[in-house]
Amino acid sequence: MLRSRRVSWTLCLAVVLAACQGTAPSKVIPLTTLNDSGVTGTVTLTVVDSGHTKVDVEVNAAGHNDMPAHIHPGTCATLVPQPKYPLQSVQSGRSTTVVAASMSGLTQGGLAVNLHLSNEDMKTYTACAEFN
Repeated sequence: MLRSRRVSWTLCLAVVLAACQGTAPSKVIPLTTLNDSGVTGTVTLTVVDSGHTKVDVEVNAAGHNDMPAHIHPGTCATLVPQPKYPLQSVQSGRSTTVVAASMSGLTQGGLAVNLHLSNEDMKTYTACAEFN
């Protein structure tokens, strides 16, 4: 009987590990359109390890390309102009960057992803997503 319980627990653990293998915790946050830009999409945060998070930005941005992206302190309404973490510019609707911050560190509040119109017009924001 002890052996069958051990086998049951081993099988249960194997099933749980197989179900979880290859999947990292993630959070999807919608982007809010700013300045009538028409830019919509999502920001997906995925745990890489305890101190790094992958930030994927995907947008539907007809007419917009090469949009600089950053994680700024503040909210979409009250953004601190100096970025905390630079992100890869959005090219062809996508950007992927691994930042040196934990998922919990990013999502505890007080940070937002901000997309800019272009390198030439950094003051015009096209979309924003708050991490909370």
